[in-house]
Amino acid sequence: MIDIFFGIIQGITEFLPISSSGHLVILSELFKGNNFNTYEIAFLHLGSFFSILIFYIKDIVSLIKDRNTFIKIFKILFVGVLPAAAFGLFLPISELIDDSRNILVITSVAYIFIAVVLYFADKLEDGNKNILDLTLRESLIIGLAQALALFPGVSRSGITLSTALYLKLKKTEAIFFSLLLGLPTIFGAWLLTFIQSSEPISNSLLLPSIAAFLSGLVAIRVLINFTVSSKLNVFSIYCFAMGIVSIGTYLVNL
Repeated sequence: MIDIFFGIIQGITEFLPISSSGHLVILSELFKGNNFNTYEIAFLHLGSFFSILIFYIKDIVSLIKDRNTFIKIFKILFVGVLPAAAFGLFLPISELIDDSRNILVITSVAYIFIAVVLYFADKLEDGNKNILDLTLRESLIIGLAQALALFPGVSRSGITLSTALYLKLKKTEAIFFSLLLGLPTIFGAWLLTFIQSSEPISNSLLLPSIAAFLSGLVAIRVLINFTVSSKLNVFSIYCFAMGIVSIGTYLVNL
């Protein structure tokens, strides 16, 4: 049952800007017998992958029906994914984090960082750009921001959504692009981790992944509602609190 609980947490925290990996790190410390390593966390992300795909299936189909639109979107996503892919391939950040005794300290700093980012992003007025208005340079900037989510505590959705808002995308478009960018990123991260790992696929991860998928669908709707109504500051406060919890857990375990 605890594994299914972890899956639900993954689905909710992947899309709400509160860092799924940060929660799993803290929960793994609190539930010592149920530690999730990077491979298992990546597998749970597959549930989140299908949450995005199903939730936005109509929008995605409409984008790829027109050849010119498809080419434009492909270029934007390709450039946006490059930074995270490059860091993931050439810098063993995940391995260093898994092996670090100070993972809770890293997570705490990352949480406080994203709390500040969300706080200021919430104060921005709604932009006027659509996804197709993005330049390759702007997509690269969002992609570089996304690479920071390799650190547990930095929310992938939070950092990409905030960056897109800073670049004057409409709120709904910023959410869509943030999650659309998550499709190749999440799948690529899982594939890379799967290739690099010597662990076999465990049947015990099936139910947690389904739980992540279902809870993810709900979380996407909540994210849209909170962003459009300018309530990202709620998540900012939450992330700051999680930063305190993370460092507190570290100090208790010294």
